[in-house]
Amino acid sequence: MTSIWVYTIDGKKSMQLTGPFADDREPVFSKDGKYLFFVSNRDFDYRYKEFEDRIYAGTLAGETPSPLAPLSDEEKPAPDVKEKDEKKESADEGGVKIDKIDADGFADRVVALPEPAGRYYGLTAVEGGLVFLNEDHELKRYDIEERESKTILENANSYQVAAGGKKFLYKSGSDYGIADLAPGQKPGTGKLDLSTMEMRIDPVTEWRQIYHDAWRIMRDWFYDPDMHKVDWEAMRDKYAVLLPHLAHRTDLDYIIGELIGEVNAGHTYVFSGDEPRVERIEVGLLGCELRAEGDYYRIEKIYAGENWEEGTRSPLTEPGFNVGEGTYILAVDGEEIRTDVNFYRSLENKAGIQVTLTINEKPGMKGSREIVVRPIPSELNLRYIDWVERNRRVVDELSGGRIGYMHVPNTAHDGYKEFFKAFQPLSGKEALIIDERYNGGGHSPYRMAQILGNKIASYWAVRHGDMFRTPFPVHEGPKVMLINGLSSSGGDAFPFYFKKLGVGPLMGETTWGGLIGYGYSPRFVDGGGMAVPGFSFVNTEGEWNVEAVGVDPDIYVFDDPTLIQAGREPMIEKAVEYLLEELGKRPVEKIEEPEGPDRN
Repeated sequence: MTSIWVYTIDGKKSMQLTGPFADDREPVFSKDGKYLFFVSNRDFDYRYKEFEDRIYAGTLAGETPSPLAPLSDEEKPAPDVKEKDEKKESADEGGVKIDKIDADGFADRVVALPEPAGRYYGLTAVEGGLVFLNEDHELKRYDIEERESKTILENANSYQVAAGGKKFLYKSGSDYGIADLAPGQKPGTGKLDLSTMEMRIDPVTEWRQIYHDAWRIMRDWFYDPDMHKVDWEAMRDKYAVLLPHLAHRTDLDYIIGELIGEVNAGHTYVFSGDEPRVERIEVGLLGCELRAEGDYYRIEKIYAGENWEEGTRSPLTEPGFNVGEGTYILAVDGEEIRTDVNFYRSLENKAGIQVTLTINEKPGMKGSREIVVRPIPSELNLRYIDWVERNRRVVDELSGGRIGYMHVPNTAHDGYKEFFKAFQPLSGKEALIIDERYNGGGHSPYRMAQILGNKIASYWAVRHGDMFRTPFPVHEGPKVMLINGLSSSGGDAFPFYFKKLGVGPLMGETTWGGLIGYGYSPRFVDGGGMAVPGFSFVNTEGEWNVEAVGVDPDIYVFDDPTLIQAGREPMIEKAVEYLLEELGKRPVEKIEEPEGPDRN
């Protein structure tokens, strides 16, 4: 929870204005000194089970009318010359004159501006109102008198209002521009031509500055002010002797990595800055495996996709092609492709671009046909889907359909998506295998662990069909989670919470051991940066845990690569064996709908 405080310049007086709410932030005083605008996430969005932002305004003085007080239809007298001059002087100075702040009762004087709940940031007070950005990257201006907001500019990433309040500098995509601070501006208005903008840089001097900035940033933003008992000044001097010998920006990244590695913490990554990069040419891929057979290439395997999404589209499986495994690809865009050349030379720079394939069921042009496909830049998602489906089939076959299988690739967007996509249809299985091997982490996985541990609270009988349950989806049968040394970060937290909530045992090998988090920290002058761990894991016994040690399995299983190469799945086989034994000991009971009540 964060609150908003006001401090006097001399520091002798402070006043707490807001709180205790989840998150009050981005406070700005109105130009006339009457209001405090701020963002707070006091609204709960039931659909997504999370809090959302709104913009709020509170009167600083108790006698000031609310900015949403009922409007009068009476004509306002024109301001006198003195009042006009005072307003102009205040605007010219760019300052805000605040006569009085009544901290007591401020929370009761706060109102929400008539903007829908969402995400808001970048608040700036201007004459007569407020400018802000929303989650749709719209730059908007709220007018206090008109009680409404109007869009100034769409597709705005960031902005800065000029001192006079009439113009603003904006960034839209990779473009910068200067425009009037008025509704209806278009991206590209007042675009600045930066093509001839050059800066003279002494790389060695800049690299020295970046190095010392990195040392300071880690010192000031690391979660432990004692720096894990490391002599941080000594570390600065230890690696600084290498600075005169740097010959490339990547050399600097290397010594920064060595420097911040001295704190012996996970998530201490280095992000490259301004340096020459080789432009990569994407090769188009067809979502298949090819085998050279005789004079031509034959399709040996076609990967199934989920063609309703571009990121999982498998080109050869799209409707109307009727391409099967065993088909020969004879030519690409009319150029015959034989096995004495690399097939993928013909697909260089063709990702996302239509190409014509000449195909045939036999290795020859006679009887061939043409199809037009759009290659993809990567087959990784298709191969992942194939791996998951294969594991699901193995579990289904070994358990006779009694056990369900899901894989959670990370704890970010994709991981949550795969979890919810799989959990609902599998909730009717007697037991579940939750595979989080190779989980790449992301955000907190607690919600997924919590859902897996939910208990049925009630049933609901309907006229047609089986009873349904609350909560939904829910699963009360035995479960096991598969882990390995590449379950990392959020992939360390997921099994920890799974076990902590008593959902089931962990099976496999000890996880990576990187449960320390990072968020915002300053970037370097050339756009580079580094991850600075700002929070580290502590268990409910008040002990450091997981970070640097990982999460141990309850049942150790070695994923023998020789068995995997032979088509076996040691962990999955052991998990099925364990769950079938558990089902034998404690069969899942099905609650039957009772006979209809007699209320005659």
